[in-house]
Amino acid sequence: MMHNKLISSFGRRKARRLRITSQRAYDDILPLLKIDSVQQIFKNTPSEIWLEIGFGGGEHLLEQLAKNPSVSVVGCEPFMNGVAKFLAHLLPEDYDRVCVWHEDVRYLLDQLPPSFFGRAFILFPDPWPKKRQHHRRLITNEFMAKLLPTLTDGALLHVASDDPSYVEHIQTVLYNHPQLALREGPLSADPAIWGGRPEGWPLTRYEQKAVTQGKKCAYMVFQKQENH
Repeated sequence: MMHNKLISSFGRRKARRLRITSQRAYDDILPLLKIDSVQQIFKNTPSEIWLEIGFGGGEHLLEQLAKNPSVSVVGCEPFMNGVAKFLAHLLPEDYDRVCVWHEDVRYLLDQLPPSFFGRAFILFPDPWPKKRQHHRRLITNEFMAKLLPTLTDGALLHVASDDPSYVEHIQTVLYNHPQLALREGPLSADPAIWGGRPEGWPLTRYEQKAVTQGKKCAYMVFQKQENH
């Protein structure tokens, strides 16, 4: 159940009309995987559950599923076209390893028990670059207060962005966070010092678009510290 109305951290929910195959995947497969109640997330008991927030077209999520056959994933994406594209490429044998939250992730986090996820990904969230839009950015202290309790102690949080202003904001929020330790990431918001994509980071469509435009990307990995 959704209570307080949140300021949206994402843009549109739908773009162009879906292709026939994508529409069929959206209509037929989403009902099988969509989370309607947290009580029915994964009928089996996965050895580990990961979270991807804003999976776009699902390129990263699909590759993680292929590389990690023992892991199940909760994917959060409000954008209809992205969800449809992901579902159209998802293998039927992986249906029982995926659950889709088709709303704002913050509503889901409020309902989950502690230490639910063993890893989380926030890759190229909407940067909201204009100053008047900054209040719509997802990564804030308030958001971390929702996310971190759902991560196990020692869980890794992967974050990436190609927007220097947002990277600076992320560094302000996360680099000195008392529950997080920086394991990988640039020490400045200056793209001139940003390195390349680390090994083991599957390429996303948005990331490829940024690279094609000549932009550099910042890749950051944090680890949740044990509670004392």
